[in-house]
Amino acid sequence: MQDATGQTIFLYDLVMFQTTGAHLDRGLAVRTLPGNKLIVVELVDGTEVAKKPCDLTVVDRFTMFPGTTVASASDRGGQAGVVTGVATALDLVRLDGGGDEPMVVATGVSPAEVRPVLELTLGDYVVSGTWLGRVVEVSVDVDVLFDDGSACRVTKAGDKQLRVVGKRILGNHDKKNAFCPGDRVAGDASVFNASRWLSGHWKPSRTEGTVAKVETGGVLVYWVASQNAAVSAPPPAYQPNPRSLTFFCAGDAILRFFWAVSDRCFFRREPSDDSCRAGGVKKKKRRQRAGRGRAKLPEFSVRGPMAVADTHTLVDVLWQDGTRQRGVPSASLVRTDVRNEQDLFPGQRVVGRTLAPADDAIGAAGRVGVVKSLNYKDQTACVSWNTAGESSEAVDTVMSTYDLTRSSDHRFFYGNMVVRLQPTVNEETAASVQGSNDLSWVGHIVDLCDAQYVHVKWGDGTTSKVLLHEIAIVKPRTIDEMIQEMGDWVHDDEVDNDASDDKALEDTIDSRTPDSEGGPVGGTTIIGKVGYIIQKVIRTLSGMLLAQGKMQMLSWSMALASRPEPAITEKIRTCSPRISDGGDCHVEEAAAVDEVFHFKHFDIVQSPQDHHYLDNKEQGCGGGRKWLKRVQTEWKILETSLPDTIYVRAFEDRMDLLRAVIVGANGTPYHDGLFFFDLQLPPSYPTTPPLVKYHSFGFRANPNLYPSGTVCLSLLNTFGGKGAELWSPEMSSVLQVVISIQGLVLTAQPYYNETGYEAQVGKPEGQRNEMPYSENTYLVNLNTMLHLIRRPLMGFEGFIRDHFHRHGQHILRACEAYQQEGCPVGTLDGEAVATEASKDRSCSVGFRLALAKVVPRLVEAFSGIGVQGRN
Repeated sequence: MQDATGQTIFLYDLVMFQTTGAHLDRGLAVRTLPGNKLIVVELVDGTEVAKKPCDLTVVDRFTMFPGTTVASASDRGGQAGVVTGVATALDLVRLDGGGDEPMVVATGVSPAEVRPVLELTLGDYVVSGTWLGRVVEVSVDVDVLFDDGSACRVTKAGDKQLRVVGKRILGNHDKKNAFCPGDRVAGDASVFNASRWLSGHWKPSRTEGTVAKVETGGVLVYWVASQNAAVSAPPPAYQPNPRSLTFFCAGDAILRFFWAVSDRCFFRREPSDDSCRAGGVKKKKRRQRAGRGRAKLPEFSVRGPMAVADTHTLVDVLWQDGTRQRGVPSASLVRTDVRNEQDLFPGQRVVGRTLAPADDAIGAAGRVGVVKSLNYKDQTACVSWNTAGESSEAVDTVMSTYDLTRSSDHRFFYGNMVVRLQPTVNEETAASVQGSNDLSWVGHIVDLCDAQYVHVKWGDGTTSKVLLHEIAIVKPRTIDEMIQEMGDWVHDDEVDNDASDDKALEDTIDSRTPDSEGGPVGGTTIIGKVGYIIQKVIRTLSGMLLAQGKMQMLSWSMALASRPEPAITEKIRTCSPRISDGGDCHVEEAAAVDEVFHFKHFDIVQSPQDHHYLDNKEQGCGGGRKWLKRVQTEWKILETSLPDTIYVRAFEDRMDLLRAVIVGANGTPYHDGLFFFDLQLPPSYPTTPPLVKYHSFGFRANPNLYPSGTVCLSLLNTFGGKGAELWSPEMSSVLQVVISIQGLVLTAQPYYNETGYEAQVGKPEGQRNEMPYSENTYLVNLNTMLHLIRRPLMGFEGFIRDHFHRHGQHILRACEAYQQEGCPVGTLDGEAVATEASKDRSCSVGFRLALAKVVPRLVEAFSGIGVQGRN
């Protein structure tokens, strides 16, 4: 939704609207109402109002910190930038709760001058001596003031001992604080009976009161880094006195703390002006009769916090082209995710990418370069190269971003937290430093200078230039990860359910696989061989299995029940003449190869030694008779239903294993490529889906195909999904898996396979990123070809050679069209000729430069298998 100026409104944007109150004319956009016609805005006093987007104007975006990647709000599809500095000013008010206009306390206050209601909150970084730690648990103590003037202290009040009644003083979005002075709270009588009474004594009738004070009772700290961990042991994890710790900063990129409108706070150091305390509300006093031996109850007051009424955020931005802007209003920027590998920023360390087996790209010999600038449209970067030990000046080179990758030895970025490493000292010296809460050794990277130095802003406010070996990066981690590593919260919930799983498996298969002998089993088909193998395997099983009854032939009725989803089938039909004769893809050559090379789409052979799951002995024995029946059914489906672009091999000696290869479809960055997958059917199959491993050769060909070989797909339970997207023991099959990979993963626009990115289709961010992602994917495709020609997978040696022998000229013609005519990737027809879609845009200069390096290797590799020329 867009505001009055046409700018998109994002969650937690500070928006302004017209109203009568000077400090009630703005608030946070916290959510949209059903129908997306109204936006709910939270005001400084915590109330919410619904407004039309056209009545709002975005005035501040405070959720930016050093290291945030941004784009111009007026050009969201343009170059990206990185935030290198943030300056935020807060306007603070007091609310009396009577509905009157908030009273201004201070304006232009630095966030460093205020704190939340609690001194320390979850995720805070703290320092003790030479150790930096992270608060992972907080114990809250609450002083409760009752209406009769008595008061008690409830320890660990956050453990569901107290509950807020009525309206909370805190804003609805404020999750940092459980309680706030002024809140009305209630609890069981037993809670107050067990509490320490500061005034008066416990009575059963005292079950509701007002929060007078909130303090941090104790914290649990995970110690993340030290100046010199070798000589000084970390402090205890539990810190009963939080005031002995020095606060460094709140949260990080994972759990970042921002000051927002309606947040409650106190000054870290109280100003001398008593006016800041004018909002304090004294307790209601009960008149007491003077009497002998009766002392007056001490007076308590409820000192309410201040509220953030407005934020003003200015940021410093370093753009990809190397230009810098300082003091940029945050409302003129939008946060953006930079996911393309080649989206680099000035100062980042890079090396030459080694894609092909014989790649001799610059950087392969240990050279590290520093990015000076990047042209995102051309996909080229100016890099200053340095060789280790080189004394001469660095040389700037303009090259393709596709030929670069970030240095694995220099994985730091703007905003990263660092600690200055202390030179080796003895234990006595370390002990003398331990008592100091100095912040001059912890800081954040604010600039990446050159190959040797970075600029760091330290906790004491100073900035210095340091060598890389003088600092260590503090790796961000989640609270749950740290608590789990500490040990006491690890629970072992593992239960051996093998027996019940096996029983469920048998029942499931029995309910849907009748033992009919009426199946059309022909002696000349592969399944005739399957029957022999099945009987051979069953004879080797235990007598218990054979005692279940005599062997019966299988029915093939499941072949109809296990067909792939209609949407996926329709998509595959466009490039599979075996399914449809009306496809418009170039498939004549594919049909010819079956006649010449005679490589069957499905066959049963001996298992290859390079199969990923070959050594998985626990799975290799299969899962019993019902499992064998299901495997035979799967083989039958594969024999009769595979499209022309998918080939599968089953293995006589390892019935649990399969190997599949998918031919990349025209109109995608995967065209003419081969993509291999190893599968294993576990003993629990089909209750659980098959295991699938992609042969990646270390490349990332798709958001769903990881370099590790992991295939991210709902059908395999490796990705979220619901309903028909998930594996169904009754309806799903191996055929559905391989067709889903081809139809849902190896797509024309793989960029949008990333979670949530489908929302960018047709938007500036998507248009900016989709083409570079496809270009990089095609380069990965070409280099995968080189690996396969050089080291073909076992059992497919002849197929790989023949495929590239037939498609080699076509591949080279496509490269020529991309390189010379500038056609975008995936817009060529089946003859590698430009189409109307090829005229819409041009591929990048960087892509053409990268092709110029890969094509000679392709020519050499294809020549080795008899492919001559490009025509």
